[in-house]
Amino acid sequence: MKRSLTNIGGRAQTGGDAKAAAVLAHALDVGPDEDEHRAHVHGFHTYAARMHPLTAARLVSGFAEPDGVVFDPFCGSGTVLVEAMIAGRSAIGTDLNPLAVRLARAKTRPRDDAELAALLLAAGEVAAHANARRKARAGASRRYSPEDVHLFEPHVLLELDSLRVGVRDAKEPARADLELVLSAILVKLSKKQGDTSEKTEGRRIGAGYPTKLFVRKTEEWTRRLVDLGRLLPTPAPTAKVDVDDATILATVTKANHPRRPTCLVTSPPYVATYDYVAHHALRLRWLGLDAQDFERGEMGARRRYTELSGPRAQGFWEDELAGFFDAAARVLRDDATMVLLMADSAVDRHALRADDIVAAVARAHGFRPIARASQARPHFHAATTAAFHDAPRREHALLLRRG
Repeated sequence: MKRSLTNIGGRAQTGGDAKAAAVLAHALDVGPDEDEHRAHVHGFHTYAARMHPLTAARLVSGFAEPDGVVFDPFCGSGTVLVEAMIAGRSAIGTDLNPLAVRLARAKTRPRDDAELAALLLAAGEVAAHANARRKARAGASRRYSPEDVHLFEPHVLLELDSLRVGVRDAKEPARADLELVLSAILVKLSKKQGDTSEKTEGRRIGAGYPTKLFVRKTEEWTRRLVDLGRLLPTPAPTAKVDVDDATILATVTKANHPRRPTCLVTSPPYVATYDYVAHHALRLRWLGLDAQDFERGEMGARRRYTELSGPRAQGFWEDELAGFFDAAARVLRDDATMVLLMADSAVDRHALRADDIVAAVARAHGFRPIARASQARPHFHAATTAAFHDAPRREHALLLRRG
């Protein structure tokens, strides 16, 4: 089963304000219920290392004012934003990954029955187009990259090409949803072993299966949207999502958001752990999304840390965090609360203890550490195992306050 990184459990160590630390510990205390992890829209599209929905819900209910605005500057696929809406809070989300923004917007936009019916009809039309091209043995509509030729069996690539053309010709707003449906099935139909793996393996996929999967995934998406709609209060709170750099936050202005965020809940990238640009390259390519800014500005990206010594890596990470805290201080209300979900990392034999590093950088940039809860986590990278010889790697829920 694919689970979020918070779905591991264990006893939490706490520090700081006892009452707040207990709320943080409770937020981390999630079980192995896969249905809970994939409830309603959360289970539609994979996204590596996303926050567990129950963790997000508990952090929002525990620290966000009932009439406040929740802000997630690393919103990913929108987990915090969705849970904020369910809890009756308005939300703002930003991310530098254009795919993440597309996903978060789709998950936080309520649909009525007419729009959902139109979406299903559009999916059927796309499927009919793809089936007709397959039976006619039509060739590809364009030349595909060597990467795509390598990742897909020839007949699968041709069928996906037909689906792509059909989606391209669909009318909005159905087109935006169908593009994400296509994105959601790409890895499953490729030779990739998973989203975060570069390894490939042969797969036997019958002719016509990609189209059937596309229709089933659209049907699943509409059901998930209906399930979410039942959970939202009336009227449903709003969520606005934009592409933005968390060290700049140019879109979070008074003109765009008259009400300043009162609570920031987010999970910044776990430093030197993932390269989201590489993980999402296939989907970004097929959706025609420009990833240049994402490539230049992705925080914590593993590719930026591999050649650094441990101390230099820590200094580089502190500088990236400083930029984030400065930007957050500009957009948050003066008494705003910040909750960060972060994990320890390692470069070479040097442990990057997230709780200590965040506390030091936060104090220097206008935020006071209030409380923390930490759980031990396994460390799977053999080359840096020695970094955690004196104390285990941990994941932390950290509460800070501006001022």
